[in-house]
Amino acid sequence: MSRSADVPFDAPAVERGVGFFETVLLSGRRAVLWEPHLARLGGTLRRFALPEPDRGTLEALSKSAVEEAKPAPADQRALRLAWIAVSGDLDAPASWRLDISVRAIPEATLERRSGARAVTLPAELRRDTPSVKSTSYFAAVMGLRLARRSGADEALFTSPDGTYLEGTSTSLIAWNGGVLARAAGDALPSVTAAAFLAGEGVNVPVTGELVRSGALLCGSLTLAVPVVSLDGARCAVPAAMAERIGDFNRRLLSDPGYGVVL
Repeated sequence: MSRSADVPFDAPAVERGVGFFETVLLSGRRAVLWEPHLARLGGTLRRFALPEPDRGTLEALSKSAVEEAKPAPADQRALRLAWIAVSGDLDAPASWRLDISVRAIPEATLERRSGARAVTLPAELRRDTPSVKSTSYFAAVMGLRLARRSGADEALFTSPDGTYLEGTSTSLIAWNGGVLARAAGDALPSVTAAAFLAGEGVNVPVTGELVRSGALLCGSLTLAVPVVSLDGARCAVPAAMAERIGDFNRRLLSDPGYGVVL
């Protein structure tokens, strides 16, 4: 296990995208929603009967990375945990490597925090395994590139029936008149969206009309933000939704129950 070493050109992670990752928001030295992020990673690995990183090593490397970054209390950065296959025998723990780094939050993500301008992705761009936070990320990378080239800061995947599923790095929640709604189709089980929903919510087809009447995006680095436009058309931002978003973000960044200090 290492935090900085070359990856072979023929590694499964390079040639096939075989790897898993979590991106955790750092607020100073506080890792927001730390335990849910680790639970999602571990749950995925157990579901596919793959080796898991040692928890003690993961925590030690994370603390070391944060220490080296020397964050000020008000700093916000991204802590990236990556568990990647560097050799072909995926059942062998030695074939896997843990990489941990502290990074700046991308500019597009910071822009999105003031209200997301979203575009609809073409049907051919789809996640290959929507329920898994894997490094096989072509559709998301191309989708965000399309959004940026269109003057937006997020792009939304659709299901075969044309309803909306999620963003390239965010979860989509429709306000739905106050009855929070998630997409009925396959999408990543978002850690931040789960915290926002707190057990609420129904699964319904999320149509463009539902998004335009009020919706929000949730992501570890994005936080919770309203969708202010979809394909250039203005979206409603209900006052109650905006109030709930603001309250959630404040708690996420300050409530000790939402994170751990590394």
